[in-house]
Amino acid sequence: MSEIFAAVDALMAKARDGRDLLEQVERERLRKAAGLTQVEVAEALQTRRETFAKWEAGTAQPRSPKRGAYAFLLAGLADIHGTRGPDGWLVLARWARPLDTGTSTPEGE
Repeated sequence: MSEIFAAVDALMAKARDGRDLLEQVERERLRKAAGLTQVEVAEALQTRRETFAKWEAGTAQPRSPKRGAYAFLLAGLADIHGTRGPDGWLVLARWARPLDTGTSTPEGE
């Protein structure tokens, strides 16, 4: 049964089509506002710093499940430091957290 949900999750990720991530400049601003280095974020996302730098610069895009984790991190940082991003991305980013982690829906939804 979990394969069915994994397939649906993949379709949902495809439907979001990048709208769960902020513009590149805002990604970097939030990371720096939190006092995080690219190395720290890359380690948390289990990727290389060079790969993360490309994600942050927008020259490459993370794939699932790392994309969801990155989107969720950005949503958390935006909650703390505010956001200058377009409307709608924050809700999608909050929904990026997998259901099996204990938080299935954004607060207040």
